[in-house]
Amino acid sequence: MLQQLKTFGEILDGLEIAMCVFDDQDRALAWNRCFFRFFPEHEGQLHEGEHYSVNLRRFYGGRLGPQELSGIDRYIEAGIARHQHQSQPYEFEHLGRRLRVSSLPLPGLGRMRLWRSESPLPAPLLLSEAASDALQAGGHGLLDRVPDGVMVLGPNERIEWVNESFALMYGLRDRQAALGCPFEQVFVAAWSQALESEPGERAAYESGLQVLKDHLRFAGAPFELPLPGNRFCRVITRPTGGGSAFYAHVDISELKRQQQRLEAAERVTRERERQLRHNSLLLEATVANLDQGIALIGRDGVIELFNAQFLDLLGLPPQWRGQRLHLREVLAYQHSQNEFDGAPEAVLRYVHAGGASPDLPRYERRRANGRVIEVRNIPLEDGSLLRSVADITQRKLDEERIRFAAHHDALTGLINRAMFMECLEAETSLARRTGVGCAVLYLDLDGFKPINDRHGH
Repeated sequence: MLQQLKTFGEILDGLEIAMCVFDDQDRALAWNRCFFRFFPEHEGQLHEGEHYSVNLRRFYGGRLGPQELSGIDRYIEAGIARHQHQSQPYEFEHLGRRLRVSSLPLPGLGRMRLWRSESPLPAPLLLSEAASDALQAGGHGLLDRVPDGVMVLGPNERIEWVNESFALMYGLRDRQAALGCPFEQVFVAAWSQALESEPGERAAYESGLQVLKDHLRFAGAPFELPLPGNRFCRVITRPTGGGSAFYAHVDISELKRQQQRLEAAERVTRERERQLRHNSLLLEATVANLDQGIALIGRDGVIELFNAQFLDLLGLPPQWRGQRLHLREVLAYQHSQNEFDGAPEAVLRYVHAGGASPDLPRYERRRANGRVIEVRNIPLEDGSLLRSVADITQRKLDEERIRFAAHHDALTGLINRAMFMECLEAETSLARRTGVGCAVLYLDLDGFKPINDRHGH
């Protein structure tokens, strides 16, 4: 809200309307430059949180005569009451101006006081002869109406004239505040208050100050200056003769902001490209060093990415590495090598259908060289397929050894009691269903105990 009030105050500056906003405790919150033009006694004194009574004491201190000063507290008390309850505008004179003032309530915040001059004072022009001639030729009234700032610098490198747009651009109380000052001093003053609230902007300020010093020393080429509030102006110099010069200050803030946005977008794009390259290299390194074969198969059947293990585990020619392959070529080569002989029926149907759909998420098959491979298919959002191939031959052998050990005696290699009971149950169940009997043959070896005792059970 406070920033919005300050922005509103800047708008009122352009209309030459003074503003000061107070909270519900009558403490100052925000004001604009025009307020100091109408009430210069407050410049350098007014601060955020200052009570309206302090404001009025300065105001009446310069207006009341010696005999009236003894009753200043009465004037202040009446002024506060008028401020709190004013509903209609009224007029009064102050420092040669006739001012019209309104007080407006701001619900939930406080009150806003607005002043408008009914009799503005003309700005005096104290120009060198060359600058005066140039202004008369161009018409300084016309220059007052241009939206760009205009400054006349005299032979002594001090400001002799500025228009209202210049005063607005550099945050001056009025145009007279710039007269007789070096341009560098105006630039520094424009930044002084901003640096207190935004110390992070010091780099921009120092850079702009150095640019300004360099170009004032060697005037001629246009240059750009940063201003508080992320504003920018382009300064163009034109000599008038006699050592004086016109300086046009063109507001290029929106252009620079667009440039900043483009530069920011470009930085983001470059960072994303860098991250993408990094991720791509990381992916390639990861895929290249996997024990599994990996392939990315597009919707059109083109194998867009595969590693060396993919070729090796499927028995494909190693010279295919780096080539752009189609799944049709791979399947045709595998058929020619009898790779699918003896494969499960589900696998054969899948291969004959093209082998590129996610309909068979996982299958195993024995290759022509006797190795057993496991193939997994993972569908992706864009319709492509990620296929992995793993050699599970050793795993199958280990599983077989575990199954054999679970059902056979380690010493004799014969089936153990658990396996015998499974077989017996199966035979008796078959006998019950078919009516054909079964028998169990029991053998007992005489004299076998000494052998067990001597050689181990």
